Amino acid sequence: MEVVIVEAMDPSSPGIGGGETYSLNLLKYLLKTDVRTVFIGVSPTSRRSSQDALTFVPVSSNPSLSNYSYVLRILLSRPRSMVPPRAVVHVQRPEYAFPFVLFCRKNPKVITLHGRILHGVRLKQPKVIAWVYGVVESFCLRHSTALIAVDEGTKEFYEREYPWLRKKIRVIPIGIDLARFKVLNRGGLRAKWGLGSTEKVVMFVGRLEIEKDLGFLIDSFRMVLKQLPDARLVFVGDGRDRKRLEDMVKDLTRKEVLFMGAQKPDSMPEIINCADVLALCSLYEGSPTTVKEALACGVPVVTTPVGDVAGIIRDNVIGRIVPKDSGQYSRAIVEILSSENTEDVRHECVKAATAFGFDQVGARTVGLYSELLL
Repeated sequence: MEVVIVEAMDPSSPGIGGGETYSLNLLKYLLKTDVRTVFIGVSPTSRRSSQDALTFVPVSSNPSLSNYSYVLRILLSRPRSMVPPRAVVHVQRPEYAFPFVLFCRKNPKVITLHGRILHGVRLKQPKVIAWVYGVVESFCLRHSTALIAVDEGTKEFYEREYPWLRKKIRVIPIGIDLARFKVLNRGGLRAKWGLGSTEKVVMFVGRLEIEKDLGFLIDSFRMVLKQLPDARLVFVGDGRDRKRLEDMVKDLTRKEVLFMGAQKPDSMPEIINCADVLALCSLYEGSPTTVKEALACGVPVVTTPVGDVAGIIRDNVIGRIVPKDSGQYSRAIVEILSSENTEDVRHECVKAATAFGFDQVGARTVGLYSELLL
């Protein structure tokens, strides 16, 4: 079996986005199980390389390439020349499949739907661009061999949009690397990352983008501060919404709200271990990786009902799922920060995360590949 992974990233220097984490974990699993893999991505060096069972093919040196530019770069790089004749092509966004649908017609093509991508485009882009994207997405989905939705909500959304794809879509949730994300020495790590040993740390991890609705988180955190003055809100990540968010907290001190910016993926287990609670309040999600990673680090989660969180947070010990209401959301955070059974909570969080190890997810994904090659 040979597999081609298509994602606009450098696997040797990934970001912290869900798609990048998914692609990296998938790559690790394929190589661990001796599946020959071609990774089509981007790299500052733009140098093609081969090592053991992996061939890395960068199509651009620009790590900030837009999705549309990435597709164009693949087209200019002659997709047929990068894809082995019998390989399964697995792309991480619908539009990424476009070059392979056109030029690699005999190869099975798998598209992972990381949440309601079409909904996000409609939310953030002008109507004309959203319409064009919809046409391209529909074309790619129609000509794919199989689709993976990362949660039931994503599957249902796309089935409503495109009823004809019901027979080829299945749900395989996102898994995490349990060897990396685990409970570490919180006290020592807080000193390393400049966080106080006694402050109550509420942490967001991810892209600072409008769909994450982080203004809601800031409003809720102001209510938390009224009850817990030693609370601190920490944003880990970067994005186009950062300036607006920084303006929202100009009246608060750095001891109350901290923007850490983007961090290296290797640092994320340490940083997450510094948190007392992980906060998520997105307008929409698929299968949010950070929720599972936080639990694996012994950190409970407060989230709004998005994506597949209801299948992850099954009791009030490891977290809370609350409506999009600042009062209820802030109360849930305060309840967790005020809990005295922290060790029991950490133990239950880790226990809940064991179901999401990537070995299980990887095996299901490779099983799908095998079906397509029969």
